[in-house]
Amino acid sequence: MKEQTSAERKLWQNVTNMLGDNQKTLGRHWSYNLFNDPKRLAFVLSRYKFAAKMACRNKRVLELGCSEGIGTPILSEFATNYTGVDMDGAAIEIARANWGSEKCQFLEGDFLGRRYGRFDSVVSLDVIEHIYPEYEDAFFNTISQNLGHDGICVIGTPNLTASAYASPASQAGHVNLYDAERLAESMQTVFHNVLRFGINDEVVHTGYAPMAHYLVYIGCYKRGEKG
Repeated sequence: MKEQTSAERKLWQNVTNMLGDNQKTLGRHWSYNLFNDPKRLAFVLSRYKFAAKMACRNKRVLELGCSEGIGTPILSEFATNYTGVDMDGAAIEIARANWGSEKCQFLEGDFLGRRYGRFDSVVSLDVIEHIYPEYEDAFFNTISQNLGHDGICVIGTPNLTASAYASPASQAGHVNLYDAERLAESMQTVFHNVLRFGINDEVVHTGYAPMAHYLVYIGCYKRGEKG
């Protein structure tokens, strides 16, 4: 084994000093993904980057389905404050340990039908495809209840047209996939304006929707309260 030079040791010590107590430990979900399919982390972070640029600067942000908080540092970087909600208690513990602060808080629980306050932005990526069709109205109603009148919502989900290329595990967990038109129609029940984007790998575009692997739609100008 090669012995470290003094310059290498000094560089490593500088990195350690800069990190201080801010070293992070991934939870089971993202540790598994990083080991088995590392490119997926790049894809997911690119979705968060797009959502943050579109909806989070100087905003009070609510993320529905935050999991381990892998997107928290991106969504919260220029936000006023951030709240993440997820029903996976182990994931919330990891999120709190890594990112919990005065600016970022995490809540454990089923968010359907819950009101956490009035937020400027609601973000929900890779969540709606896991919600059974009979609860999708409750999902959109929850967004409406937590979003201020001038708020912005970003929803991202795999495209139904790409489901044939998904892994068996993804196909089993995706119980409610949307295509481009159906997602637009559902969001238009909550918002007057819906902006449609597709993502292939890390590339955001407005191209031919059936060829987009991932859909990310932005809703704004909320309609009257539902229910």
